[in-house]
Amino acid sequence: MVFTYFLIVIAFIWLIFAAIVDIKKKEVPNWLNYSLIAIGFGARIIYSLIFNDYKIFLFGIIGFIACFIFGNLMYYTRQWGGGDAKLIMGLGAMFGDYKIGSIINQNIELPFLVVLIINILLAGLVYSIFYSIFLAIKNKEKFVKAWNKEKSYLIIGIITIATILSVGLYFSIDELFATIIVFLILIFSVLFVSLIFIRAVEQSCLINYIGVNKITEGDWLFSDVKVKNRIICYSKNTGLSIEDINQIKKSKIRKVLIKEGIPFVPAFLLGFIMTIIFGSVLF
Repeated sequence: MVFTYFLIVIAFIWLIFAAIVDIKKKEVPNWLNYSLIAIGFGARIIYSLIFNDYKIFLFGIIGFIACFIFGNLMYYTRQWGGGDAKLIMGLGAMFGDYKIGSIINQNIELPFLVVLIINILLAGLVYSIFYSIFLAIKNKEKFVKAWNKEKSYLIIGIITIATILSVGLYFSIDELFATIIVFLILIFSVLFVSLIFIRAVEQSCLINYIGVNKITEGDWLFSDVKVKNRIICYSKNTGLSIEDINQIKKSKIRKVLIKEGIPFVPAFLLGFIMTIIFGSVLF
């Protein structure tokens, strides 16, 4: 139990620092992520030796591998940045144990990491919507133009949802079935509108030209970087590498078009707090 509390306190402190840095600089330093991974494995090795139980260390390896796969999946699909992916790996090394209770729910049926990831994604959805609203208000004129361009997708979506709702109600067997259909359609409608809204915010607020001297490793190009009609860096690639940055600087290009992401680490912190206090929020 002491070991679990130690990991929780360390993870909580690291997530607070990571969230602050991510909000200020929109990146998570490698030293912070790597130190979290090192502490997770180091603590597990020490406790494995003390209690002569190799499973303590084995759980850390399993958690790290599982989060390594998930983190890379989110990174290569451009849902998370490299820092976010490394941070979830650190949490995997810390909390690979199958079951860890929360303050309120001591009997979490699902593996702790599964509950943690689900809560992070749920917190991330709510957080992203509120952060997007903040950006939309801050960049009102740009957002209105982008929203007008997205109206066609919104209209098509509403017509599709209304058609499905009408067909479902027409063929509904009983009142309960009809209620379930309406409930599901409402949920998908809210999610669809939210995605269109976030897309408009992305187009208007998160795609900007920045000076070459300000680009950092892991930044995402929105468009290819060309020099005399020759592409030197492709936007379809993952985040910029050190070699890419050096090549861009050598080309004497002053600015590049970068797709910025919403600083997502605060969602990690919120999801972690939700898990520790309540356990599984969704189930």
